[in-house]
Amino acid sequence: MDDAELRAIRQARMAELQKNAGGDSSGSGAAQQQSAAAAGILNQILETEARERLSRVRMVRPDRAEAVESYIIRLFSTGQINKKLSERDIVEMLDGISRDTQSKKQTKIVYDRKHVDVDDEDDDDDFFD
Repeated sequence: MDDAELRAIRQARMAELQKNAGGDSSGSGAAQQQSAAAAGILNQILETEARERLSRVRMVRPDRAEAVESYIIRLFSTGQINKKLSERDIVEMLDGISRDTQSKKQTKIVYDRKHVDVDDEDDDDDFFD
């Protein structure tokens, strides 16, 4: 291969990589914009202690923190929140979520015991008779 062919292949590959990177960045840009809007809403609604509590919960249970955040955003978007939420409100929401998940995860153990027939008259030591 000569240098001209190698340069053409490199340019084609670079154009392909840039096209793929450009398509991915527009999708992630929308997700970043949505998460920034959610963070703005949470900053507007939550008191400082409530934000700190939520960040501590996020370190241990990120799924519960996301559930609380989405719940808060849903309440805000429907107009059901008319004051700043305190740490106590966040704790109540977390308790409610934990009760819901515990009630869904209740397990039931079923023992299926095999019935064994014990026949005393028919012993295996018949050859001693």
